[in-house]
Amino acid sequence: MVEHLVARFLRSVDTARTMDDLRRIAGFDRYQASLGLERAARVVAGAAVDAGLQNVAVHGYQADGKAQWWTFEAPVSWTPLSATLRVVGAGGPVVELDHGIHPFAVATYSASTPGGGVTVPLVRRGGDLDGALVVVDRDEYRDGALLAELDAGGALGFVTDATNKGDERGRVELPTTSRLLAFSLTPAEFARVADLRDATARVEVSVDRTAGMPVVSGVLPGDGDGEVWLTAHLCHPRPSANDNASGVAALLGAARALAAVPGRRAAVRFFWGPEFVGTASILHRRLAVEGGPPPMAVINLDMVGEDQALCASPFVVERSPDTLPSLLTPLAERVVHEAFAATADSPGTWQSSPFLGFSDHALFVDPSVGSPAVQFCHPADRFNHSAADTIDKVSPVELTRATAAAAALAHLVASGGPGPDELGRVLDWWCEREVARAEEVAAAQGGEWGRRLRGHVERGNARLRALAAGVDPDRTTAEDDEPPVRAAWDGPLNLRAMIAHLPEASRHALGSLIAADKHCLAVLFNLAIRADGRTGRSAIIEDTSLALGRPLDGVVAGRLFDALEESGWVVRA
Repeated sequence: MVEHLVARFLRSVDTARTMDDLRRIAGFDRYQASLGLERAARVVAGAAVDAGLQNVAVHGYQADGKAQWWTFEAPVSWTPLSATLRVVGAGGPVVELDHGIHPFAVATYSASTPGGGVTVPLVRRGGDLDGALVVVDRDEYRDGALLAELDAGGALGFVTDATNKGDERGRVELPTTSRLLAFSLTPAEFARVADLRDATARVEVSVDRTAGMPVVSGVLPGDGDGEVWLTAHLCHPRPSANDNASGVAALLGAARALAAVPGRRAAVRFFWGPEFVGTASILHRRLAVEGGPPPMAVINLDMVGEDQALCASPFVVERSPDTLPSLLTPLAERVVHEAFAATADSPGTWQSSPFLGFSDHALFVDPSVGSPAVQFCHPADRFNHSAADTIDKVSPVELTRATAAAAALAHLVASGGPGPDELGRVLDWWCEREVARAEEVAAAQGGEWGRRLRGHVERGNARLRALAAGVDPDRTTAEDDEPPVRAAWDGPLNLRAMIAHLPEASRHALGSLIAADKHCLAVLFNLAIRADGRTGRSAIIEDTSLALGRPLDGVVAGRLFDALEESGWVVRA
């Protein structure tokens, strides 16, 4: 059944039309609350109606930076109407940038310049900052005190190549309340200004702050109760073709394919909005305002069209966490497996990942929501968050795989899943792979941790088999000599707000850990969602280690847990 269903959706996906949707979306500057995002939302809404979705709406929210959805703050309205930079040295112009021509050139949340622009001196950090544009190298950019120093010194702003991806300019972001402006340079441009003396810069930035925050929704009704949700974030500067115009277009393609297939019990609901905050707004509306139930399952598409040969990133199925035992994960991996098997004449590989929580699916797996959620993604894309994330980096075949797999998975779940025999075969395939992988990792790690990993995988497999048999899975935990800890936040976990609750010194220390290894955020998230009021600190750290499939550095894990407790978001029960 699964193989034939995936093949059916692969045949029905209109790849050319999906690529056309992607190109249209990639043409907009899609900052989280901007005129470009509003225009993109209207385009998506029109395409959703054409795809056959019902009750299509563009929900508007005030972009005022205030907490509107539990601890989640609305974005601040910001649209760069124009942004230009012209650096002149003794021999004439050395750098000329126009954001209208050079995507990612102006930093997000840059302040406007007065009048029609200003001419200011170009200086290094140790010079007179007052009214100047400061040249900031990579090491200086990482200094947590940089922005405060520039602000206190009266600087107009800075230029840097610190976020570049190879030869391309990367994304620079400023605080929403910053009075500074900034421009992102390529390494070649930075080399031309790094050692200039007595140079000047002509800078003009004009910003609109009238736009709101849009979220687009639509639904394919079902014959019974419950809903499956499909989500894809709509934001990021242009072109951001893979991140995430690809996910937006794939959802439209899945909607068209699903609309032609009847017989669903549950409804399938689609959402497009700014990352995290858009999802927080729709969840808050559903749970806190309408008092409705959460979705029965969620499929999030974030960066799904990558040409693997160019982007150097395989297709990844990020699993729902083991804190929410669900058949969604093995079904997701099976449909992706079948999609790649059916298109094996085109290059590309796929793999699975434990839950990490770097995108919108993270909000649903919070204990306060409790919806199993998986993500399709290419997280290692080497062009991510740079001006090089262009249409030529998108593979039509990969986009079709993602679109068909998402549609097939949504249809499977909304239709009650495969029959018992088919489900049994899927679970046999999945559990065998889990055991083999655990044996490989345990053999590499050795010792007691490897033995515990084998036991962890065996228990996880048993829980899924129990679910398939219609039996509540065993969730008993071993006796724990430590006092249990519980979650103490409101709504879905919001790590940004949690970090903001820390004292300044602790916040900077945690920021340094995360800057050194972004996966500290994934560990932090996994630690927090295990604070169930029954388990102690050491057991939570151990469970997180086993869930992530790797031993954790005890010192780092301890410091991360300390931050959760110091913030007050995790407390002793």
